[in-house]
Amino acid sequence: MSEVRRGEDVALRRPVAIKLLRDPGDPRAAARFEQEAQILARLQHPDVVTVFDSGVDHDEQFIVMELVEGPTLRELLDEESRLGSERAAEIAGRLAAALDFAHEHGVIHRDVKPSNVLLPPGGVKLADMGIARLLSPEALTATMSVRGTAAYISPEQVRGDAIDGRTDLYSLGCVLFEMLAGRTPFEGDLAALSYAHTNTPAPPLRSIDPSVPEPFDGLVASLLEKDPADRPQTGDHVRRSLEAAVRQTGVAQTDPTETATGETTRRLPVAESKRPVRRVSPAFDIGLAGLIGVLVLVLVAVLVAKDRDSGPNAAPPSTEGQSLSTTTPPSPQAAELSPQEAAGIVVATTNEGIQAGEVSGEVGDEISHGIDEILGEGDEDSAEKVDELRQKVSEALQEGGITSADRARAIDEALRRFEEALGAQE
Repeated sequence: MSEVRRGEDVALRRPVAIKLLRDPGDPRAAARFEQEAQILARLQHPDVVTVFDSGVDHDEQFIVMELVEGPTLRELLDEESRLGSERAAEIAGRLAAALDFAHEHGVIHRDVKPSNVLLPPGGVKLADMGIARLLSPEALTATMSVRGTAAYISPEQVRGDAIDGRTDLYSLGCVLFEMLAGRTPFEGDLAALSYAHTNTPAPPLRSIDPSVPEPFDGLVASLLEKDPADRPQTGDHVRRSLEAAVRQTGVAQTDPTETATGETTRRLPVAESKRPVRRVSPAFDIGLAGLIGVLVLVLVAVLVAKDRDSGPNAAPPSTEGQSLSTTTPPSPQAAELSPQEAAGIVVATTNEGIQAGEVSGEVGDEISHGIDEILGEGDEDSAEKVDELRQKVSEALQEGGITSADRARAIDEALRRFEEALGAQE
């Protein structure tokens, strides 16, 4: 939607960042750009990028912001893969404080991810409020407000449910998971990610890296709960839980609630996981008895499977429902999606294209509005209206509204699944 340039404030003689709207002729993009300026102007917080000015000059909309020198969290993770627990807690705690401030002022970010976190020396800055929205009744009841990036998007955003500040805390949980584990909770293509966020429990951190301290495992698990009511309810709660997790990490194993100086630390409820944590021990610690037990279980499983497959009612082999890999959630193609979940995949696929510069904002809005109408009406003409959307995608590819043939095919495939989900509901 925009580009950012380095500039200079000639009056105060300081460097600044100037964000410019790419397409001033797009009224919807212009409205979003103006909303971002208004949102940032009301969020004066040390961990949020500060706005100095905004306006229009020679038909160009601009926002003047502080220039933040330093890498993004995305660049840091690309270089170091993962961070130590204290460093990760420091960054996540600052982000939690910034989000808590935003939520108190009626703003949801909706796109918390490593590339939107700037790391100046000694600090943390939350940036890019381009898809943030104000907490108004209209925002909370929007049918399809699926925005954000697929690896970090909350289940309620995928489903198109009402959202509040807890949706940002889910995304923060995904970011914290990546900082500690070196990967996001779920991996795969866009459809698989959308399905996993709404249906698949996140893997325990310590199942990926047993060296992650236990308090962080419980905290991250609580942030990644599917139901917002089961997550921490405020950013301040997350910040305090992170501080407690750091204190508990260096404590003697004999008394996990007492610090080295004898000070007792209250274990916050949010740091307790709601499901058992599966622990993975190093392979050479299994021992002979454990190895024999595993072999016996495998043998029994093979015999049972052989007996079942050789029976008179044995079903022919099937490849349906196979996951993408051992760490990838099953594809929604193998599961029965609701129309709302299938619609979420359509809009998420389109928004990924917009962010990649492969889909124009106008085409994206047409698809999103078309989906809203179909879900809202639910009449017998829904299949015909989905076909009309697929035709628009084809036309957009020919006319330049979509510049990637692969993206057009992905949106068309998502629309086809949406049509199937609508038919299944009937």
